[in-house]
Amino acid sequence: MNFEIAILGPREQILGFAAVGARAIFADDFESAREKLFATKKAVERGDEKIGVLLVVEDFLAALSPEDYEKLSAGALPAIIPLPGLSGGSGFGNEKIRRIVEKAVGSDIFGK
Repeated sequence: MNFEIAILGPREQILGFAAVGARAIFADDFESAREKLFATKKAVERGDEKIGVLLVVEDFLAALSPEDYEKLSAGALPAIIPLPGLSGGSGFGNEKIRRIVEKAVGSDIFGK
């Protein structure tokens, strides 16, 4: 089974990713991003979409409630990966990756 890589964020931040084969999902504000995140997750769960990795501009993920983030992160697909925005990273993505690795290997191998 072949899976796609998709990226969700403001047009000006993600358009370049389409040039290298990622599917661009445009969202210019948090509410639009939230709706598209849940719609994409449901489409993947139904088998309507074959997105294996969904890169999301970090600002949108950081604004989600913890409950929404948990719902979106449940299950293997799509893997939701934070991507720093134009202004750089807020640390949200690094913290999420740190937690994932710590859960997988049983300790914080990155240190603080």
